[in-house]
Amino acid sequence: MRKVIFLAVLGILAGCSAKPSTVISYSDAFNLSLPTSTLSEATFFSADGLSVGWSDQKLISGLIVTRELESLPSNFDLKDYPRYLLKLKDTSGLSPEVAEIFNNSANEFDYSFGLENVTERTTDSLKIYSACREDRCTAFVLKEGVNDHILSMYTQKISEQEFNDLLEGF
Repeated sequence: MRKVIFLAVLGILAGCSAKPSTVISYSDAFNLSLPTSTLSEATFFSADGLSVGWSDQKLISGLIVTRELESLPSNFDLKDYPRYLLKLKDTSGLSPEVAEIFNNSANEFDYSFGLENVTERTTDSLKIYSACREDRCTAFVLKEGVNDHILSMYTQKISEQEFNDLLEGF
């Protein structure tokens, strides 16, 4: 009996030692959990999407991308959005107008982040396309079973390692 009580108390204490976290909810499907201590003196604001900024110019920003927001056809598969934008999929099967939008955006992306810097990874329920250049990073986060929106993330003054650690919060 003492052993059971000891294990129960140990389990409770282990739970108490966990670091407190704060959740930033971009949508019902995309919730980013950050250690609360990292948000000390942070400012939350809205500019296209939900952003968090610090006085040292660090920034985390997230925007929900939908077909409507991007003026895409109603039958457009949003899972292909980052693939077209990052030139991982050829745009020749798209209408000329939509292909031009993706090709122009890909050129801007290449200038800002470099298409050669794109990485792709999969977790249990997420597919993440990301790229970093200098102290700026961006990512497109897709969640299995979510077909009506994806999350676009942007950071500045955050290292690539910090950015990758940040993405672990989903």
